[in-house]
Amino acid sequence: MNVDGQKIQNFKTVVIYSTLGLGTATGLFFLARHFYKKTRANVSQKHSLEVGDPATFAKQLKMAFDNDNYAGWGTNEKMVIRVFNDLPSKSMYTKVQKEYANLYGRSLNADLEDEVEQ
Repeated sequence: MNVDGQKIQNFKTVVIYSTLGLGTATGLFFLARHFYKKTRANVSQKHSLEVGDPATFAKQLKMAFDNDNYAGWGTNEKMVIRVFNDLPSKSMYTKVQKEYANLYGRSLNADLEDEVEQ
């Protein structure tokens, strides 16, 4: 093999190994991110059993969105209002938004808009 052919072969080898390395690193990143999110959700889930914890309020709101009224559709708006009345402060609402995202991977404000549209 001549010098140019050897350079091309070396370049191909570098490209192949670089691509494999990048693919592996990307896969490991997404795997680590998955486990990190799952761990955060598990911690939030454990705290959701404590009275007055932001995760508890987040879980109550999700239940109000999902546990429909007696007819089987819609949102339990009375429960949503009750949960908001039980929130002691605006800073607690910010914490509830964070816990909602940890538990369900969704924005509380976006879900709230979807659920209480008129």
